[in-house]
Amino acid sequence: MTERATLQTPLKTVVGDKTAKALATHLDLHTVGDLLYHFPRRYDERGEHTDIRSLTVGEQVTVLGQVRRTSVKPMRQRRGNLLEVTVEDGSGGTLTLTFFGNQTWRERELRPGRWGLFAGKVTEFRGRRQLNGPDYVLLGDGATDGEAAASEEIEEFAGALIPVYPAAAAVPTWVIARCVKLVLDTVELPEDPLPATVRASRNLIGLADALRGIHRPSTREELARARRRLKWDEAFAVQLTLAQRKHRAAAWPARPRPPRSDGLLAAFDARLPYELTPGQRRVGEEISRDLAAAHPMHRLLQGEVGSGKTVCALRAMLQVVDAGGQAALL
Repeated sequence: MTERATLQTPLKTVVGDKTAKALATHLDLHTVGDLLYHFPRRYDERGEHTDIRSLTVGEQVTVLGQVRRTSVKPMRQRRGNLLEVTVEDGSGGTLTLTFFGNQTWRERELRPGRWGLFAGKVTEFRGRRQLNGPDYVLLGDGATDGEAAASEEIEEFAGALIPVYPAAAAVPTWVIARCVKLVLDTVELPEDPLPATVRASRNLIGLADALRGIHRPSTREELARARRRLKWDEAFAVQLTLAQRKHRAAAWPARPRPPRSDGLLAAFDARLPYELTPGQRRVGEEISRDLAAAHPMHRLLQGEVGSGKTVCALRAMLQVVDAGGQAALL
């Protein structure tokens, strides 16, 4: 029985040495967890494909399109033939794929009617946008009934949605998609670290479902649920890191700055032309206790404009000065 992969498993044990090396070199992905957290940057949907007319010269793109025609021409500057393939995506725009040298054998597989994913850098020649020697993967069985011929393999990518990953020239998006599929079929995901009660109260799906849903969603709704859970995890991790940092800071040494009953703060309060509000007094007492402690204070005071944040800060500064310290208001 094959041992199940975990998030810490090196990718080479799942996808092979060659592919793992390319993922590590070009995308800094080394483990199964690295790959599963390499999320798609967008999703192509049948009937809502990338608009070829919006492509920008110089950008690296992945286009879902259908082959319309091919032509073979002799090259003028050197020996050999040039294969030109025209593809459309349903938006009305066309894109030319060019293959230099003796690659006319590609004409047999790039037949009119075939759908495919084509990746490369957009260039322009005589007013026509093109991809020179693009990488590609063909979808469907080669029938000529348009997009229906490709539907089975499109479903294999992600149901009705096709994930498009942050990729590199040496590692196109469909290579990443295939690796993700292989990983999802073999990985044993850990127990969800988020308690079921928290998930229920926040209406969050499980982590395993979220990871599968972000990579292979069958509907926009499933994708939205996956994104919501993963965004919540990210925000929670940030808050947890801040709380841990605050907890560690509580153990750091600091000179106590206790209040004085006859210092500058007392004189300031006596000459204030108004009474402090209950909220200002409560906050002032909390800050005073923090300053009197033997560890640094970490505090963010929030309030509406005119609510008295500045006077609270000034009173804290005067307590520090009364205790022999210095303070600065920026």
